[in-house]
Amino acid sequence: MTSSSRRRAKRSKTSSSVDPSTPTSDARNVDLNEAVDEGIQEELARPAGRRKGAGKKTLESSSDLELKDDFEEMNRRLQDIRDLGHQRYEIMKERMAETKKFNEMQEARQMEKDIEFLSKPIDHLQGDALILAQMRRQKIKEKYGL
Repeated sequence: MTSSSRRRAKRSKTSSSVDPSTPTSDARNVDLNEAVDEGIQEELARPAGRRKGAGKKTLESSSDLELKDDFEEMNRRLQDIRDLGHQRYEIMKERMAETKKFNEMQEARQMEKDIEFLSKPIDHLQGDALILAQMRRQKIKEKYGL
C-alpha cells in the first residue's frame, strides 16, 4: 500500500454529513439566540427504576445490619482490650508498691548489718584485715553521713 491509498482509506467527518435537524448531544448545533420561555418548566424524566420522592430508606438492609453487628463486635473487643489494659495497669501498680516495700526492707536489713559492723571492735585485727575493716567502716560512714 502506498501512502496515497492509505489517505484515501481514512474516513473523515464533513460538515455535509451532519444534519442540523437531527437531535444530537452535540453542543455545536444549539442556537444560542433562541428565546427561552422561563415560565414553562418541563419535568425531567427520571431514570428507570427511580421513584418520585424516594428518600432515605426507613428499613435497614441486611448489609447495614451486618455492618452494625460488626461495628458492635469491634466496639466490644476494644472495650475488652481497654479493660484488660486497666487491669494490667492496676496489677503493675500493686507490684511496684510491693517492690518498693521489699527494697525498703532490704535497705533496713543492710543498715542493721552496717550498724552491727560498726559496733564491733577491730583492734584485734592486723595487716590487710585491719586495712579492709577500716575501709569498710569509712564507706559505711560516708553512706549514712556519719
